[in-house]
Amino acid sequence: MYVFLSSILECIEFVSSTVTANLTEITDAWNKSSQLYAGTVDKINVTWRAALDLDFLEEFPDIRTRVAKKLEYVGNEQLSILRSLAGRMFHINESLKAKLDQINDTVEQMSFEEHIELKHTVFEHIMWIEDCWKCLHCLYMQLNFSLISLEVLSEESAKNLVDAIKLDKNDKSTIRKSQIYTQSCLSLLKFIENKNKIKINQ
Repeated sequence: MYVFLSSILECIEFVSSTVTANLTEITDAWNKSSQLYAGTVDKINVTWRAALDLDFLEEFPDIRTRVAKKLEYVGNEQLSILRSLAGRMFHINESLKAKLDQINDTVEQMSFEEHIELKHTVFEHIMWIEDCWKCLHCLYMQLNFSLISLEVLSEESAKNLVDAIKLDKNDKSTIRKSQIYTQSCLSLLKFIENKNKIKINQ
């Protein structure tokens, strides 16, 4: 029971430290790059639509192409950053899923007596970890879909990139509960430690 609970605590601490820190970095970087990309797409479209003086166009006939090419380079740089961020999100998501699968495998292999020994709160911890994984999985799917469905020079597609990183209030609230579950798990471990000490002393 103690070893199993320790693995749950390790998973909770993974959410509390690694997931939370990375999610903040990814969100900030995605917001910056997606908005930069959306602004670049807007500028490229303006470049092709803008009315230019005929004399100016005669002197610089390829001006639109040259400006658009420079802007496309900036846009491609931002897309590269966004793909890298989506990759990071995927690896965090997979790491948490692997830990969760290991916990669930252990639960499935437990005897009836071991199930009875488990406190109700332990299953609550596991359900919370599952909820966290679902939040992260949905967020990754949003990011990935916004990238694979991207249409070149589409302002709507660019806006979808900006919107893709948004977590709803319930998801944010779920992940923020990591500190509560860490303390709860630590208290359970302390309780088991004390219980075992009493048994040894008897």
